[in-house]
Amino acid sequence: MEEDLKYLVLGYRKHTGITQGGLARKLEVPSDIVVALEMGSYKYPTERLMNKIGKLTSEFDKNDLIYIGRGYRIRDEMGPYFKYFIRGLEKMKGMDPTELEELPSEECYRAIGSVNLDEFEVLQAGRVVES
Repeated sequence: MEEDLKYLVLGYRKHTGITQGGLARKLEVPSDIVVALEMGSYKYPTERLMNKIGKLTSEFDKNDLIYIGRGYRIRDEMGPYFKYFIRGLEKMKGMDPTELEELPSEECYRAIGSVNLDEFEVLQAGRVVES
């Protein structure tokens, strides 16, 4: 769960449309704690903070939130190379890029985040030029 905490927090925030500051107020922590949680650099959250996160996310499917968060993180990490990642998904998983683009953004990020492949391998597969 600790590895997925960053995706859970980011996915919750994106799903609910809340800002980092707004989430910090709900969790009763400074904003930099929320940033660190989303980046995965906050390594030892207190039991109290984990309970608050659990309570906030309890009404949602946690796996969906994790997938949404992971999808957003992949897009951010890939930056301008995200288009190659999408091509790689087509090659490696048969995911149609046009269908992904037509999905509402949250559904698109959920689909991307649910793929259990190394994102850099997917990126590399998308960069290979077919002759």
